[in-house]
Amino acid sequence: MHFSLILLFIFITFIGLYSFALLNLNTNIAYLDLIFFEMDIDIGTLVLVSFLIGISITLILEIIYFSYRKKK
Repeated sequence: MHFSLILLFIFITFIGLYSFALLNLNTNIAYLDLIFFEMDIDIGTLVLVSFLIGISITLILEIIYFSYRKKK
């Protein structure tokens, strides 16, 4: 196995453990009031969703940046 695959496996494992810890340790209910609707959601779920949205946005922007960089 290449070093990058091992590092990727460790990173994915770390994210999985982090997600499990967030969901189990933060069971307090937060009242989320958006413009048109209101939600009662666990704090762990809220933090996990914002973390995953941040990773997704970062990956999309990195893909766009490196695809334009290869063309030049």
